[in-house]
Amino acid sequence: MRTTSIIAKYLTDLGYQVLTGPDVCAADARMGLPSEEMLESHYQRALSQGAIPEYAAPARGGFTGVIGTLHLGAGPVIALRFDIDALPIKEDESADHLPYKEGFSSQNLGFMHACGHDGHTAVGLTVARILSERKEMFSGTVRLIFQPAEEGVRGARSVAEHGHLNDVDYLIGSHIFPYSTPGEQIGVSVGPTLATTKLNVTFSGLSSHAALPEKGHNAMLAMASAILNLHAIPRHSDGPSQINVGTAHAGSGRNVICDHAELELEVRGCSTEVNHYMEHMPHKFFRLLLPCTPAPARSRPLDPLHLS
Repeated sequence: MRTTSIIAKYLTDLGYQVLTGPDVCAADARMGLPSEEMLESHYQRALSQGAIPEYAAPARGGFTGVIGTLHLGAGPVIALRFDIDALPIKEDESADHLPYKEGFSSQNLGFMHACGHDGHTAVGLTVARILSERKEMFSGTVRLIFQPAEEGVRGARSVAEHGHLNDVDYLIGSHIFPYSTPGEQIGVSVGPTLATTKLNVTFSGLSSHAALPEKGHNAMLAMASAILNLHAIPRHSDGPSQINVGTAHAGSGRNVICDHAELELEVRGCSTEVNHYMEHMPHKFFRLLLPCTPAPARSRPLDPLHLS
């Protein structure tokens, strides 16, 4: 919310037509929202950490994100997308970590603008400034979308369903990626990125004392077997395809047969078709392992699978 307020003021000062709050996100299309209590606590925290009240107020209740539009006469509508969200990662506090050394690392323990997201915001604002300084060189409409909730593939839907892409002729998304290059180099390339789907899986077993293992159905062992076999899914010959189990949670005690386990995984593909292949392979795998009931499509992209 603080980030939203800073972006909104910056774009306003540059002369952009600025949208914030419910004007950016379709309320019913938002996914993965925290509780109202948590949203309010984050709003108050944002104000205490320097959010600009006039521009932060529309974001209250979970309406982060900003759209800035520059009308430059007749011509195509070009949209550029930059994401702004933080990630649940504790920032490095070692002496050789530049943000920590220079005093601009995250103020909030356990959260930071990782995965290049601080860079994405900076790139977007710099593009906004350069375009505003050179308006006479362009014709058409430029729409800068500072997207909320890029992580987990949740925020784009609320922007799209609001209609902000309906008249767009060209849409460009950018993302910083840590390719290995010799020395200190920055490379710029143009091309597609990986499509992705996120899956949540729940295993339900039967608890018993560890001294009576035959009385229980061990959900943890089922999950462990699934993790190993998921990573063995054949890759696709048409191009890069990936799968990763990122989190696994199970168990309540060392002498208890586990009756509940959960894991979070993602798949990626170089195209929609390859990603579709990777997405449906886990469904096929789980159906071979145990009966499962996929959740309705409305819940995607965090698509739960429930196994018993």
